[in-house]
Amino acid sequence: MADTVETRDIELIRRLAAGDDDAFLEFYRRHQGGLYRYAVHMSGSPQSASDVVQETFLTLIRHGGKYDEEKGTPAAFLFGIARNHLRKLHEKEGRYVPLSEELGKGLSAGGSLDLVHSNGNGRSSARAGHAEMIHEGLERAQIAELLREAILTLPDHYREPVTLCDLEGKSYGEAAALLDCPVGTVRSRLNRARSILLDKLRPAHGSVQQVIHVGVRNQYGHSRSRGDFR
Repeated sequence: MADTVETRDIELIRRLAAGDDDAFLEFYRRHQGGLYRYAVHMSGSPQSASDVVQETFLTLIRHGGKYDEEKGTPAAFLFGIARNHLRKLHEKEGRYVPLSEELGKGLSAGGSLDLVHSNGNGRSSARAGHAEMIHEGLERAQIAELLREAILTLPDHYREPVTLCDLEGKSYGEAAALLDCPVGTVRSRLNRARSILLDKLRPAHGSVQQVIHVGVRNQYGHSRSRGDFR
């Protein structure tokens, strides 16, 4: 299946380099979503991510003819362009781009809300169960926020494997192809990045593993099967 996808991508990039608009549109639809998610995780800003995706595909239109099949897949070529634009963005806006309001704000670390009301006789009211659910939802939002903030503080060479493997669910091999580096490098950087994240999150929450698992699940709807935090 992967070979079929890659073969089609090679055909499309050759055609778009020759000015075929239909080939460009198909290639764009195949890769825009994943590229955008990657750019959001790397920049912390939906607007910046949109700009990066736009600039990446404009660059592809201008320089698609430079793609060399012997040097990697079309997807890796595209991600390489995006990584260059992200580096330029970081240089322009500062080493780390703060989270924008679009990603939402969780509670500050250590904050809490008293959502369970007493009925005056030492017993919680009938709304206690609902209030507890609300409190748990707010806690998950806080955990996801802490996780996003922690990931954004990672250096690029650590943030990239976390984004691709732990957030996007790609295998080590897939991430290595996109990052143009050995699988062992992805594995070692990912292990180091996880260690850094654990150290950053440990003071803010009692159960570090819960911070990471709940944070990823809350942000993406489910835990990733390949490359989860373990």
